[in-house]
Amino acid sequence: MAKAETQRITNLIDEAIEILDQESPMTIRQLFYRLVSVGSLENNRSDYVKVSRIMTIARNDGRVDWDAIVDRSRADYAPTVWEDAAEYVETLRAGYRKDYWNTQPAHVEIWVEKDAVVGSIEQLTDTLGVRVRPGKGFQSTTKAHEIAELFSKIRKPIFVYYLGDHDPSGRNAEEELAIRVYQHLSNLLDSDVDEDGDFSMERLAIEAEDIARFNLPPLKVKSTDSRAPGFRAKYGNQCVELDALPVVELRRRIQEAVEQHIDWESWERAKLCEGAEIKCIAEFADKIQGLSHG
Repeated sequence: MAKAETQRITNLIDEAIEILDQESPMTIRQLFYRLVSVGSLENNRSDYVKVSRIMTIARNDGRVDWDAIVDRSRADYAPTVWEDAAEYVETLRAGYRKDYWNTQPAHVEIWVEKDAVVGSIEQLTDTLGVRVRPGKGFQSTTKAHEIAELFSKIRKPIFVYYLGDHDPSGRNAEEELAIRVYQHLSNLLDSDVDEDGDFSMERLAIEAEDIARFNLPPLKVKSTDSRAPGFRAKYGNQCVELDALPVVELRRRIQEAVEQHIDWESWERAKLCEGAEIKCIAEFADKIQGLSHG
């Protein structure tokens, strides 16, 4: 225990470590909500700041691994460059991955209202090989049309699984985006889109019943929100953020939803093909590197 650290802070860090051992990587906000759910903190701004502060302490002194906390709120943008041709060839060797979904009977995507949540699920979605589209709230008409253009070229059923807040804006953003994509896709295909056979969108999280099921800290619906009356009529006066759902449950829902669409025999064939292709790439890379060093 650090000299200036109170027993209360030490205990809170220990509780956070226990959660992280089971559920990392997580965002600070996801960790905060888990600590609220187990009764260690109050659902207020002061305690949220406290979690951020103690995680800085715990990572700096080595109690918590830096990779346990993810932060996608401050993205970096840089050109793709290499030190030399040999480094590029090595990247080519290590970076190839076959699109297993190319031979699958369906196209599957995960859409997330909040970009920050992606860091806690991307290891799973990378393994499953599915695209994740962060929405950052309401999508623009331009973005909805771009998605519809991409979907119009896919000749198989499209299944989208949505992750968003359970509040008036989160529900409305999901519904509005689905309607826009349906409309643009119907126009591009010059026919009505079948929700069962062409494009379907289903919410995986978060739902009203999750509040009681996982002892989540509910929020009051804001009366100033113009969508509040309709939300209250359908769901009641409690709302909750996506970040509050335990990360292990979020990942479980994603895995279950995606894997139901996988033809495993075709998947394994694609993996075998990938192995043969990687071997060819490695042989080519060795030749190029031999020339560059010759």
